[in-house]
Amino acid sequence: MNRIHVLRCAAVSGLLASNPAWAQADTAAGSETLAPIEVESVRLNTEVLETPAAVDVIEGEDVTRGRRKTQLDDALNRTPGVYANNGSNFAQNLRVSIRGFGARSAFGVRGVRVRVDGIPETLPDGQAQTDSIDLGAIERLEVVRGPFSALYGNATGGIIDITTTAPSDGPLDRGELAAGSNGYRRASVSSARQLDDWGYAITASRLDLDGYREHSEVEKNQLTGKFERAVGDTGTLRLITRVLDAPDTLDPGGVTRATALADRRAARDANLDFDARQSASQQTVGAVYEDQLGDSQSYQANLFYTNRDFIQFLPFEDGGVVTYDRDFFGGGLQTTRFDTLFGHENQLVAGVDVNVQQDDRQRYDNLGGDRGVLGLDEDQHATSVGVFAQNVFSITDDLELTTGLRYDWLDFDIDDAFVTANDPDDSGSRTYRELSANAGLSYAWAERQRVYANVANAFESPTFTEFADPAGNGGFNSELEPQKATQYEIGAKGEIAARGRYQLSAFWIDVRDELVVFNDDGRRDFYENSGESRRRGLEAKLAWQFTDRLSATGSYTLAEYEYREFVDQSGNDYAGNRLPGLPEETLFGELAWRDPDIGYASLNARWIGSIYADNANDSRIGSYAVVDGRIGKTIPAGRESLTVYLGIDNLLDKEYYDNIRINAFGGRYFEPAPDRTFYAGLVYEL
Repeated sequence: MNRIHVLRCAAVSGLLASNPAWAQADTAAGSETLAPIEVESVRLNTEVLETPAAVDVIEGEDVTRGRRKTQLDDALNRTPGVYANNGSNFAQNLRVSIRGFGARSAFGVRGVRVRVDGIPETLPDGQAQTDSIDLGAIERLEVVRGPFSALYGNATGGIIDITTTAPSDGPLDRGELAAGSNGYRRASVSSARQLDDWGYAITASRLDLDGYREHSEVEKNQLTGKFERAVGDTGTLRLITRVLDAPDTLDPGGVTRATALADRRAARDANLDFDARQSASQQTVGAVYEDQLGDSQSYQANLFYTNRDFIQFLPFEDGGVVTYDRDFFGGGLQTTRFDTLFGHENQLVAGVDVNVQQDDRQRYDNLGGDRGVLGLDEDQHATSVGVFAQNVFSITDDLELTTGLRYDWLDFDIDDAFVTANDPDDSGSRTYRELSANAGLSYAWAERQRVYANVANAFESPTFTEFADPAGNGGFNSELEPQKATQYEIGAKGEIAARGRYQLSAFWIDVRDELVVFNDDGRRDFYENSGESRRRGLEAKLAWQFTDRLSATGSYTLAEYEYREFVDQSGNDYAGNRLPGLPEETLFGELAWRDPDIGYASLNARWIGSIYADNANDSRIGSYAVVDGRIGKTIPAGRESLTVYLGIDNLLDKEYYDNIRINAFGGRYFEPAPDRTFYAGLVYEL
């Protein structure tokens, strides 16, 4: 049996190792061990335990079982080093930071690469949205923390790699209905089948939400589909589609602390006056083909195309309506070879990624919620080409060396089509050429026990939004540079008594030219480079299976994020200040019980440390703790089953803020989170 086949079998074992079988012992060899979990987000076929980096695997049941399935923050906040917020304002999208990278984003995901079923969700300019990802279709998430950047390029925070339901997860026919507080209503259907050489998996859902705050309604429809076909003896062709239709998503905006204390449900006055909202539709199609070239080599190729049509009404008049029609397409090719080098096992992956982004973008005046006259019209083009190689060399049976190298070429062009006597041509272009590298050692000091160390560098280019020139109507801020990070990390991971898994990591990251947000007129955010910043911290996670039915998970992060050198455009010196929008401590704990024939129950709590809202560290938001609980009862009926579940979010009715708008004009930093929230649902499976 060749090693590729062995590793594929390990991947199946890892998937079967989700609760409660997650901790079942393998006693065939006479000793108890936990089933191995393979990861693909590091581009190499390897086990979590063997990677010389901080990698987490989150099974789909932890994302979907008895949950509202509205945003990814519930899943991501159980991972140390990850902070996800803004889960209640769908118009601004989920904000995700890993080791402090990505917190500055005014909307969407920055500094973190997002992939879904092998297809990139992150654009060439470095930004991503998660609104097209249906949580009800997720089978598995992998999170790589830190700038192990020879993997994917143009990101300093890490990687979120998502796998949706596959045909092999069937046979499955499921329908679900749920409803709850604040006008929450969700309906979904899903089906999956593996039929000899081919199979399919499809999930369709609709979400309606009135929202906790005034002017925060949401309507969203999603479709996720996957078709697989065996090709020859070893090949697989996978066709993928995702569709999003979100025609009406309202934005309540950020308010001052005084307004939030007076009325937590209140929207910002300007957001009401200008009817702040957005509409988005997105269609993604992709193809992934993988096969073997003999017993020791495999390859994978992918092609994809995404179209996104978007319009947003912002809470101001001049240029307050943003529209774009986006085409995002590209592909990649990589090959993996297992061999021997100097008599030692060696695994090499090499490949190329090519992505193209084309935005036809306009801005109009916002006349009380209606589109006014045109004020900006430009075509934005971004092209990225990345060539990479990563190698794992077994120095001894217990010591492995991982090295990687990636070269990225990125070209940004803006063609200004709105040129008048009072508005000169703002066309321009920038090209970046960046080399990234990583190296790591992993040592097995005992059976199923590892220590590791790595060093890596990464870069992060400005996005088209961040390129906006504060002195003009569009075009480039010519003073912006990419931010660059160098990370040093040591860690340990392993298993305890065939019942538990643990991981510990300590990191130190130095960042030059950090991209930071400032807001000088209340209309839109602009960006500048700080001099230097530093991130350092400790992360820990322990998962323990007390019995086949009862498990516990805990994670903790202690970190320091601070400016080392930073004098802003107004001459303010922020050296020594904390980076805004980031807690220095987070804690997560969950106790879960499950019996497939009876039902499930879980209780989880998260504690978030204090946060500053501004670079000056004048506005501080205190720490808080939130407790959530859910319970489900399964009623079997032959081959069919009905599960009834009830969930309560914010069980203790804690007042806290779901999002902090960093450096927002006029002190409008605050977006209050919902109070105690109830929901209930029915799941019917054939």
